[in-house]
Amino acid sequence: MEFNMFIVPATMILTELLKQYTPSKYIPLLACLIGFVLGIFYSFYYGQDIFVHGFQGLLYGATATGLYHTGEKINAGGAEIE
Repeated sequence: MEFNMFIVPATMILTELLKQYTPSKYIPLLACLIGFVLGIFYSFYYGQDIFVHGFQGLLYGATATGLYHTGEKINAGGAEIE
C-alpha cells in the first residue's frame, strides 16, 4: 500500500506559502512542479519507481490547485475554447 497522498496537502501548504511571492497566473504551474518534486523525493526515499511517483506527484499537484482553476488560468491568456 502506498502512502504518498501526503503530497496533496503538502503541495497545498507550500503553494499557499509561495503565493505571496509568485504572480497568480503561475500558481497552478508552481503547484504541479512542487507535486512532481515531492513525488520524486518520495520515490528516492522509499526506493520506488521514479517515473510512476513523479507522474503521480504531478497529478497530485494538479489536484491541489484544481484542474478547473488550471484550465481557467491557461485559457485566460490565450485561445477560446469552443
